[in-house]
Amino acid sequence: MGEEAAAASTSTVPPESSTSQPPTTSEGPPASEGTVEIGDTRYQFTVTCQELGAGEVIVIGSGEDPGSGGAVELYLQAFLGDPYIGLRLADGTFFEPSLESPLDLYVQDDVIRASAIRFVRDLDLETGTATEAGFGEVEIHCYEYSNELPDQETELVGSDS
Repeated sequence: MGEEAAAASTSTVPPESSTSQPPTTSEGPPASEGTVEIGDTRYQFTVTCQELGAGEVIVIGSGEDPGSGGAVELYLQAFLGDPYIGLRLADGTFFEPSLESPLDLYVQDDVIRASAIRFVRDLDLETGTATEAGFGEVEIHCYEYSNELPDQETELVGSDS
């Protein structure tokens, strides 16, 4: 397998190819932020990013459901061998990538991107069955990094067990 197989999951691009620069203000960098689109719905988040080294990043975010106004939580791990993204809505609906499609996250100059993500809900990890939710994409801008993540990480990771 080697490096080619690992690069298929998460890719790191050298800084010189960057097209994204964080906006600057007199108060320092802006809050890290991101968007996730699933079908026709676009969720916006304020996020906390934690860099773990070797280009691996964990992102925890909170936002508002544009349809219901309820809270939406985001968990993303941009790991070389095990990338993941999950969204939990206030009503308990949990969106995550289908087990049948690869999730390719790209990390470049503090921006994490993915497109053509096949999102599902009601995923049964034992059988792999789920309800299709639509295709989508992710874009996260990490303008600064935290050494610790909020406590919601453990809630999101363990939510479907």
